[in-house]
Amino acid sequence: MNPSFTDLRDLLQGFVHAMDLISLEVQYHHEQVAYLSYRIAKQLDLPDQTVRRIVFGALLHDVGSVLMGSNLSLVELENDPHLLAKNSGAFLQILPQTRKLAPIVRCCQSSYPVSLRLFSAVKEVLYFAQIIHLADKVSLCIQPGITILNQAATIRERIEARKSEFHPDVTNAFLEVARQESFWMDLVLRPNAFLDFLPASNPLSLEETLSMTEIMSLIIDFRSPFTAMHSAGVAASAEELAKITGMSSSEQLMMRIAGNLHDIGKLRIPKEILEKPGKLTDEEFNVMKEHTYYTTMFLKDIKGFEQISQWAGYHHEKLNGKGYPFHLTADQLPLGSRIMACADIFSAVAEERPYRKGMDKDQVIRVLKDNVTQGALSPIIVELLLDHYDAINEKRDAASRIAGRRYFESTSKQDT
Repeated sequence: MNPSFTDLRDLLQGFVHAMDLISLEVQYHHEQVAYLSYRIAKQLDLPDQTVRRIVFGALLHDVGSVLMGSNLSLVELENDPHLLAKNSGAFLQILPQTRKLAPIVRCCQSSYPVSLRLFSAVKEVLYFAQIIHLADKVSLCIQPGITILNQAATIRERIEARKSEFHPDVTNAFLEVARQESFWMDLVLRPNAFLDFLPASNPLSLEETLSMTEIMSLIIDFRSPFTAMHSAGVAASAEELAKITGMSSSEQLMMRIAGNLHDIGKLRIPKEILEKPGKLTDEEFNVMKEHTYYTTMFLKDIKGFEQISQWAGYHHEKLNGKGYPFHLTADQLPLGSRIMACADIFSAVAEERPYRKGMDKDQVIRVLKDNVTQGALSPIIVELLLDHYDAINEKRDAASRIAGRRYFESTSKQDT
């Protein structure tokens, strides 16, 4: 058995916090839906493995919003719930790690009568989806700024009045759980309460952790066609550079994880800034500078990610101390951060974007050497990259093409 690298609970907590960045209005919504789903599923006495599957589906039930726009409000998300469900199901279908969640999420935005008509062939899945559906509607009823116990009776009455929209067993389970004041307090006062009910120890190996980060990498990149291939290219380039520099096999995988997550903070950056092809204004650039700070903060508290948070979060630092946001200098930047900075610039200029072709080899070499001359990039790392340019670029290009194909296949499914 592979040794434990991190714990699923820690990793989920970090990922959910990152998802909250997409919009302040969506903040804590996924956690609330997960907690509600857990309590309903347990009240129904479902097996632990099934409960876990439902909770994971609840956490990712709105993941298709990354294909629908930027910084969406809850109202906007609910305007076209069937498109959201279709996008979310298509997204989760991409990777084997989330494929089992796809059918549940695909029908979790439909009322019970509609679900019976559309998804009658998958009754067990429909039942699980109904739990998330009701949990989602309850969360949307909560009004911020009002003491939750002063809302609880109204929410219960609202759900009871609409009980024809939900599976009757699911409705009854919710109404029973909703009798407890502590249930409502946990729901709004402890956003991460759902974690208390997952196994205290659910270890993940390094390889399993890498697979999980691929999901978040897609969420980061799929927000925009401008970035649809970027994290994959950075991760592949960084892993190859780590191998060339003599890092251990474990460190190489950690470097790939760091590449997958190096732009996780960009979930907070408005799409109009991410997609601006020209030079950013000073004000826009200040907004952009926040993304590496968020990346560092989110990753540093995940068990096992102490090094990864630095490798990923410092990718815009420069050896001369003129990078951002921490203005670290050469003696403060570990090897992994130097590799990541080089891999990020290399991938950014070599990959194709909707508004431009990737640079050719001579242009890429010139950009990298200019960054060395300016004191930004490590001359040793750049020299190693140039010595192995074709092999590294081949890895980057292959990874980017796979990611790009996934993105455009997912977006095309919105029209089918």
